[in-house]
Amino acid sequence: MNDVNWPAIVQLHLHDELIYIKSPRAWQDFLATDAMHLVAQDQLIDSSGQCYLFSQHTNQHNLTPSGNLTVSQFIPLVQQFAQLQGHCCSSKLLFTSFEQGFAIIDQLD
Repeated sequence: MNDVNWPAIVQLHLHDELIYIKSPRAWQDFLATDAMHLVAQDQLIDSSGQCYLFSQHTNQHNLTPSGNLTVSQFIPLVQQFAQLQGHCCSSKLLFTSFEQGFAIIDQLD
């Protein structure tokens, strides 16, 4: 987990919901309260675009690197999340860096 660049988001499999995780402490709080709802296909995406899959071994949640997203792959995730939050014209929502995308998610959340 030391390799995760914070903030990060949890992307729920087959859902447009993105859960903003600000820091390692917020991640620990999330695991303590919501980890039971995670499935193996959910992933953590950090602020550099690194993706991690979840695995659970004896009540410990491990993150396994599973690849990288580009900013252009990240944009539709943020647009879908904005639409889920009720923002019209989400297709016009564009950004050029992960930092900008994460700032948008933080504001929408």
